[in-house]
Order: sequence, then C-alpha cells, then structure tokens
Amino acid sequence: MSDKPVTIFMSAAEASGDQHAANLIHAIARRLPNARFVGVGGPKMAAAGCELLADLTVKASMLGGPILRLGYWLRQMARIKKAMKALKPDLHIPVDSPALNWHLAKVSKSIGVTVMYYIAPQVWAWAPWRVRKVRRLTDMVACILPFEERYFRDRGVSATYVGHPLFDSLDPPSQPLPDLAEAWSEGTWNVALLPGSRPGEISGHMPALLNVAEAIKQRWSRAVCTITAHNDVGAKNIHAACKGKLPPDVEVVVGKTRHVLKNAHVAVAVSGTVTLEVAHYGVPMVIFYRVNAVGHKLVGPFLGISTPHLALVNILAGKRIVPELMPWYGRIKPVRETVMDVMDDLGCLFDMREAMREVTSPLRTTPPASDNAADLAVRMLGL
Repeated sequence: MSDKPVTIFMSAAEASGDQHAANLIHAIARRLPNARFVGVGGPKMAAAGCELLADLTVKASMLGGPILRLGYWLRQMARIKKAMKALKPDLHIPVDSPALNWHLAKVSKSIGVTVMYYIAPQVWAWAPWRVRKVRRLTDMVACILPFEERYFRDRGVSATYVGHPLFDSLDPPSQPLPDLAEAWSEGTWNVALLPGSRPGEISGHMPALLNVAEAIKQRWSRAVCTITAHNDVGAKNIHAACKGKLPPDVEVVVGKTRHVLKNAHVAVAVSGTVTLEVAHYGVPMVIFYRVNAVGHKLVGPFLGISTPHLALVNILAGKRIVPELMPWYGRIKPVRETVMDVMDDLGCLFDMREAMREVTSPLRTTPPASDNAADLAVRMLGL
C-alpha cells in the first residue's frame, strides 16, 4: 500500500467494460488510497469513485453507429482529449472498447502517459496486423485469456496474464450438475435460449430460437425452454422480436441468466462472452451468430480472420468442442437440426460438458483478475 497521490485515467464505453473497470478501481484503491480516478465510462465506474468526464455507455452504439451520430462522437472525443492533455495522468487504463480506446491511447502516448490496456482487442482472431497498433500504443497488456500473453510477447508487446474478470463474480456450478442422462431418457430438458443483449442481435436471432423451442416442445412435451434477457429493455426487445408468437409455455426471464444456466441441460447461445458462462456451468451448447451475407462476402476477405474457430470456447480449446454456426446467414433449419442432433447424442453431451469445464477452469485465478490487474497497475506506476 502506498500513500503517494497518483492520477489514473480510466476509459470504457460499454456496460461490461464499465463493470470490469469499476472492479479494477476498487482493487487499485485498496492498494493506493490516495489515488484519483478520472475518465469516461458509466455509472458503476462513477459509483466506484471515478470522476466521469462523459458517460459513453448509454450511447455505446454511437461508437460504430450511423453517420448522423458522428457529430456527437466528434464533440465528445475533442472534449475528452483536451481534458486528458490538461490532466496528464500518471497512468491510463483503457478497458476493452477499441473503437474508443485506440483514440485515447494515442493521446496518452503523445503526452508521455503510460498505457496499460485491460481486456485488449482480440487481434489474434481478426486483423492480426493490428498487433502493431497494440505495440505502438501500449506499455503493457493485462491479458484475460491464457494464450494471449505468449501471443503478444512473441510479437514484441509487453503482456501479462491476469485472469478473466468474468470469473471473479461467477458462483460455482451446481453440485451435482443437472442430470443429463435423466433429461435424455425422460425428456425433462431445461433448455436455455440466449439471444444476446443488443437490439440487432435479439431481432436477428429470436426467429431461430423460437423455432428451436417449438421443435423441442413437439419432440419432448415435458421440456422447459427459457429465454434470458439482460435487463427490462432486452426483455422488451425479445417480446417485440417474437411479434406475438411467443409460445405460452416459453418464459422470458430478466437478470437471471446465471440461475437459468445452473439448472440447464442444454443451451442455444449467440456467440459472445456469455458462452464462457455457459461453459463454466457445464451446459452443452450450440453457438451461432447472424451476419449479413452480402456484407460478409464483401468485407470478410479484408478482416484477416486468423483462427479456424470463432467461438471463444473452441478457440481456447484449440479444437471444436461445441458446434458453432458462424457465419450464420439466417437459415433456421441448420440451427434446429444441429440442436436436435446434439440433444439426441448423450455421449456428445457428456463429452462436451467435460471439455468445456477443462477449458474454463484456468480462467478463474487466485487472486482474482481485478486484484492481479491492480497489482500490475501499481508496478506500472513504479510504486
């Protein structure tokens, strides 16, 4: 613990980044009681003691949104950059959100501020040439996936694995785990349907999830299908996407994703960090993600995707341990058939559960990720 006054600039632009940054602020403050936190983020960072220059989490979509929103973005960025130059903090910690944080990291480097990137862009999966930008604009990357440390170091980037912050807050899976054999033999499935959190994700994936739910109920009348929503806005978007066709025995629950997963036998999930939660709870799953067919065929060759797998659990495993339908252009039949095939194969279900647990177990660290990242930040400050 040090009493030296320091100023740390934090920057995040989405709700998840706001939460992880807030946890990191708390962890650093325990080590540096006189630290001052200034930055851009959301309400959780503010509650943790960060002086917010702007809350970009409420308008996160603007960072990649229509050109009509460009004026708002440019005004905010100009004001934030001016404040950073006047403040000249001792350390800048960008958290996720590369659309925002590349710009701010560039400002920090231009005024001689040390940059520690927490939850760095996944350049190993897409546009790998951007590792040059990581090398140029950071002094340290606090990695959240085990293989990232070696990946970045081999390319001249200082990097340290700190653990995945998601696992700081995940409670242990149910003991014993839900009985797959019983569900398979008696048709008493608990099926979690995870359509994503963004409006576009929900509208793009709900038709397939509804079709899957209908097929499951027709085959196994005792099955229970549950759709999870992150918040009330998400639930509203789910109901809107259903267009009045939500079956009466399919429930939409709000803010209870982890509870649903702890009791689920199978999940159908939109690709993203939530799939790590699914894997942690040992729920066999099918992952899919909708993309625009024309746009993907035009832009895809320029993305430089450098991994044979796109689902995080498969990337971590180095092989395909769960079915992934990506890119998925919206045809419902392949999703339905894949889910039904998985549910028909009891051996596959058990193998998938075991493989996912092996993949996720290293992501929970002791001490937790936020504490490891805080210790790294203190070292970056030379304290």
